[in-house]
Amino acid sequence: MGMGTAGGAAGGSRTGSGSALAELGARRRAAAGSALSEINVTPFVDVVLVLLIIFMVTAPLLVRSLEVNLPTARMRSAEATERVIVTVDAEGRTFVGERAVNPLLLEERLREIVDLEGAREGYLQGDVSLEYGQVIEVIDTMKRAGFDRVGLVYAYPGEQRQR
Repeated sequence: MGMGTAGGAAGGSRTGSGSALAELGARRRAAAGSALSEINVTPFVDVVLVLLIIFMVTAPLLVRSLEVNLPTARMRSAEATERVIVTVDAEGRTFVGERAVNPLLLEERLREIVDLEGAREGYLQGDVSLEYGQVIEVIDTMKRAGFDRVGLVYAYPGEQRQR
């Protein structure tokens, strides 16, 4: 009986280790199953990037212009032949082109240029030492005189701008 008990104990131990092996195998299958259930994102990202490139290349080709019969104007707008450059130097003197202009009469002079020459675009060339408010006043005057666009003249580093 003693042997039977020992054998039974050994058998029970074997059964216990057999169930431990079975449990370990089940865990491995479960781990392998969970790894297979995860989605690999890399191929998805590759496909999305390829589609993005395809759309970026083909989108400009798909734009078509509309066919519209435009009405004609009786008078052609006058094109400005020269640039209109307004200069304000370090002392606050104002020039239109090369001619000095009283700052109080600047708007009137600029309106004449807009009316007579058809200029709609002007440039402001201001000294670096001017205050911001002075520059804004001249831009405002140019806009009131009828300029649609006012550009600022500047020099790149290393260049010397001369009048």
